[in-house]
Amino acid sequence: MLPRVIISSDRSSSGKTLVSSAIMWSLSKKLRVRGFKAGPDYIDPGYHRIATGRPSINLDLFMMGKEGVLRSLAKYSRDVDISIIEGVMGLYDGHGIEYSTFKLSEFTKTPIILVLDCSAMGSTAAAIIHGLKSYGGADIRGVIFNKIGSETHYSYCKENVRDVKVLGYIPRISFTVPSRHLGLFTVETYNQAIDAIRLISEQVESHVDLDEVVDIASSAPDIDFMEENEEENRNPNKVAAIAYDSAFSFYYQENLDQIAKKYTIKLFSPINNEKVDGASLIYLGGGYPELFVKELSQSQVTMKWISNEVSRGTPLIAECGGLMYLSSYIKTKEGSFPMAKIYDIGISFDKLTLGYRIAETIQDSFFGVKGTLIRGHEFHTSSPEYVKENNFVFKYKNGRGILDGLDGARVNNSIASYLHVHFNGLRRGLSF
Repeated sequence: MLPRVIISSDRSSSGKTLVSSAIMWSLSKKLRVRGFKAGPDYIDPGYHRIATGRPSINLDLFMMGKEGVLRSLAKYSRDVDISIIEGVMGLYDGHGIEYSTFKLSEFTKTPIILVLDCSAMGSTAAAIIHGLKSYGGADIRGVIFNKIGSETHYSYCKENVRDVKVLGYIPRISFTVPSRHLGLFTVETYNQAIDAIRLISEQVESHVDLDEVVDIASSAPDIDFMEENEEENRNPNKVAAIAYDSAFSFYYQENLDQIAKKYTIKLFSPINNEKVDGASLIYLGGGYPELFVKELSQSQVTMKWISNEVSRGTPLIAECGGLMYLSSYIKTKEGSFPMAKIYDIGISFDKLTLGYRIAETIQDSFFGVKGTLIRGHEFHTSSPEYVKENNFVFKYKNGRGILDGLDGARVNNSIASYLHVHFNGLRRGLSF
């Protein structure tokens, strides 16, 4: 059996992440808990990791496919007592309903608990719950009211709720977690994250029926899925250098786990001007390099090391923030800051670009042979203000990429793109 439950809502910014993390924190005092996150998200899983002490795993039907989602859910749930899956946006939102939290619940047969922000409503909460449940026949078993002002307010919210168990509430408190254009502050840049989770968990333990949360999760049917035997071919002499600091923290845990099957992982910080000698692979994920342009522009040791490795043909993946760091410069309101100059591309900032993407490989690479279709996503506010590269690996079916739908700029065996890829969704895996 794989006890599991989805925490969803009617919309974004309802408090799902903090309430989900607080539930994980509280349950972790007695149980082994794993957090999961629906959709393409790097930020919320960081809060889950703090709450449970375990990495959180993404479940994305678009990028991973149904089999990939089942495989990951089964694999990462088998060593815990309960899995808490935080939904994405509102229950029926996503890339259309087809890739929504509702469809994830339906496909994985996972019951749902709603978190509703009641700060500006009372009895209407019952109508919203009824609508969410009846619209698609969602398996909603419970609801937690968030931002309740008083016991009277709580009574108004719950009095007309039917066919869904009211599990309790979270009082309205003055503490809020700040956010940026891509979501909440990352745990790498927000040192009060653990305090926020602890504060909400105290309210959860006082006002929410956690035993009922566990009972709902325990009612989920077993997953009928044959797990694949995964072989590790790690060569202790092969090192994967992965950038990780406050500027570069956007990685899917499964991507790291797949790399760890073949390589010994060593982390390095471009902000701190670090390098990894003897690397056989370099991976620079996304994040917020624009917040640390001064430090990054001064990381001469890191930039020279990367330049030498690219010249030697060492495989390198740079996603979004990594692409920005390997560009000629990053231009912000404070000025233009020189970067690694691996790619003749200048980076500035524009409107938010986001969405799922389907890309076709237009040349052979470690992402696949020419003609391979890859699913990923873009999520950035940066934008090239000039591009003098002409060697690209990806051509989008939709989306803009680096230049007119082209992405994956290539220099030797280094590929930099705005496309974030989940390795689970690659049919044959990466060939490096």
